[in-house]
Amino acid sequence: MECRIFTDPSNGATYQDLSESAQLAEEFGYAGFLLSDHYAPFAGDGQPGPTDVWTTLAGLARDTSRIRLGSLVSSVTFRHPGSLAIIVAQVDAMSRGRIEFGIGAGYFEPEHRAYGIPFPAVGERFDRLGEALELITGLWRSPTGQRYTFTGEHYRLIDSPALPKPWQSPGPPIILGGTGKKRTPALAARFADEFNLQTSRRRAPGKHQRSELMSRDVAAQIDLVRGAAEAIGRDPAGITFSMSALVGVGHTAGQATAAIDPENYAWQTFDGTTLVGSPAQIVDQLGPYAELGITRVYLRAPRRIDSLADNFELFAAEVLPQFGSTPR
Repeated sequence: MECRIFTDPSNGATYQDLSESAQLAEEFGYAGFLLSDHYAPFAGDGQPGPTDVWTTLAGLARDTSRIRLGSLVSSVTFRHPGSLAIIVAQVDAMSRGRIEFGIGAGYFEPEHRAYGIPFPAVGERFDRLGEALELITGLWRSPTGQRYTFTGEHYRLIDSPALPKPWQSPGPPIILGGTGKKRTPALAARFADEFNLQTSRRRAPGKHQRSELMSRDVAAQIDLVRGAAEAIGRDPAGITFSMSALVGVGHTAGQATAAIDPENYAWQTFDGTTLVGSPAQIVDQLGPYAELGITRVYLRAPRRIDSLADNFELFAAEVLPQFGSTPR
């Protein structure tokens, strides 16, 4: 199982916070460092304010050398997909091919109101997501020197030079996710290299003492995505399934529990799986997820992971090797 770091800077983070965290994650040996894409806080006053995810990733591309970087995920409502294709391709080149492109329909209406961004009904947002995925991949995959035209209900591109091209060919891996039963699996089958799953029931911050694996729901969603891929002639083995988790690891129960104290996360909210225990116990707790077919996990982190350096370093030193990942 591959392990990456995920953090949500919307509730308050500076670029320096995120840069130092990405460099520390790279030093510890994690495979990736991904950021949410939000413009307003979910809790607290959000000081000092959000960092734009693609501006931030451009900087991180120059501040790091090995770790993969990306969005988990960008809302299709925030940026016109034509310009987004240019932005992502350029950041991919700046990182020399280390970008992961997560994109979704968007869901947090208050941030749209706060910055004057239109927030259509959910059906239209999914229509826009489908068109965006088609035209972005179309721009990236068009042969150099060939023009690209796209006509959809919401977006229209005419005679585009389809430049620049990403460093990765045909483009950065695409991450989708969600719990939808029809449109979500269909989009994943067509476009996704990775599908991010919700693996636990929602609960309030602080109530993280046990994991609630929804094995039937998770297995059913995986089957829907795989079935949709097979229906269009795609090998479902080409889709990676991932999850996120808040992890507290320690050599004592007190150390492990302290690592997931909400005070460490500076108002960052969390609504996913929580794993707590010794390194061996964490390996055992991840076992059922691996059995379901999940091969990538994102460890939730505060805006500055050095505030919990012992937790993330211990995980890297004693849990990663159990999955064949050796810290560098």
